[in-house]
Amino acid sequence: MRIFINLLPIILISLITYFFVKNLVPEYKKTIFLAQEINKLNNRGKDLKEIEKIINELSKDKNISKLIERKETLDLWLPREPRVAEIIAYLVNTYRILGLGELSGTNFNISKEEKYLISPFVLPVSFISFDLSFNNIDMSKIQEFISYIDKSSRIMEIKKANFTIDEKNNIKANFTVEAYYLILTPTKK
Repeated sequence: MRIFINLLPIILISLITYFFVKNLVPEYKKTIFLAQEINKLNNRGKDLKEIEKIINELSKDKNISKLIERKETLDLWLPREPRVAEIIAYLVNTYRILGLGELSGTNFNISKEEKYLISPFVLPVSFISFDLSFNNIDMSKIQEFISYIDKSSRIMEIKKANFTIDEKNNIKANFTVEAYYLILTPTKK
């Protein structure tokens, strides 16, 4: 009995420690997880404030504020992501309308390079570059193709055009076209 009385404090301390660890450790891990989530949300809040600041700066320009009011139009002209599938659909439709055959041999490159339309403080954009080749095409079809690219609802620009004419007056044309998309948070350089 005396041994039991002497061991009783050790048993009680062991039981208290066991329940303390059993209940405290999961709560501690949960607290750490919640603190990490709070930090992530704070960082997102900072990003949103930075985006809001950029939008406020952009909205001071009358032309830009009109574009922001018409978000749908801006999203057509300068989407917020590359949207390669939309470009391919547009090109396939253009090929079909102009009777240029199938869209083949086209290379798409998504650039991580940041460009600016107008100035570094207005409309930071990046671009998708793609190469198009035409064999045995007449000049009127080339002019129509250029017109389709120029009249596209998305902002696109023909960066390079090469034409070669062989001895049979067959025209081979190669185009490098860039389609732009908006970057909401410009990268720091």
